[in-house]
Amino acid sequence: MIPGIGTLINGFGVIASGILARIIFKKELKNFDENLLPLGLLVLALGFRETLKSPDFIFTLFAVIVGSIIGSYLKIEDRVKNFGDYLYLKFEKGESDQTKFIESYLTTTLIVITGPLAIIGPFFDVVESNLELLLIKTALDCFLVIFITSSGGKGAVYSGVSILIYQGMFTLLALLINTNIEQQISDSIAGIGGVLLIGVGINLLGLKKIPVGNYMLSLFVPFLLAF
Repeated sequence: MIPGIGTLINGFGVIASGILARIIFKKELKNFDENLLPLGLLVLALGFRETLKSPDFIFTLFAVIVGSIIGSYLKIEDRVKNFGDYLYLKFEKGESDQTKFIESYLTTTLIVITGPLAIIGPFFDVVESNLELLLIKTALDCFLVIFITSSGGKGAVYSGVSILIYQGMFTLLALLINTNIEQQISDSIAGIGGVLLIGVGINLLGLKKIPVGNYMLSLFVPFLLAF
């Protein structure tokens, strides 16, 4: 089996689902923000569930703080937004509302790459030729993209590009170190990802704007301590 095939299926599956949704849902559902409220509740619940997997909450706290400090300095969320802006100007100019496009791209990207499956999946794919996790993730991501696209978030389809870049990086890492992830590291990533997903859920519910994109480097902290 070709290493990385799971990430390719995931990324291109999301792109295909988004394109299909845009063809089918010619008429957008109204009230984009309100349509995302149920999704916000589900993401919030998922975040709490994942956080409970953390083997050491103090470590999770440390990782999120360190990651957020570095990420805020590097302005990662602004860079993701700028990439979304580039995609809009390159492929979508004049076709849809730019603010809604970038918001839907950022929101979908944060959900599909923040979860632990985005990191653990590529390792299972490369080391064990096990596509199960990434196939499950692909199904979940596709439903997410279809839902957001049907509500008028045309930028959601481009989250597939983010998946290819982000998970492709972990695929290369898995090829380089050629080892599986220990359970403790996996649980730590899940716990940290859960905290970030809670932030995404709060954003979707409109309770407060949290720059979750700036915190994504927190997910790398378990790897640094492991080596």
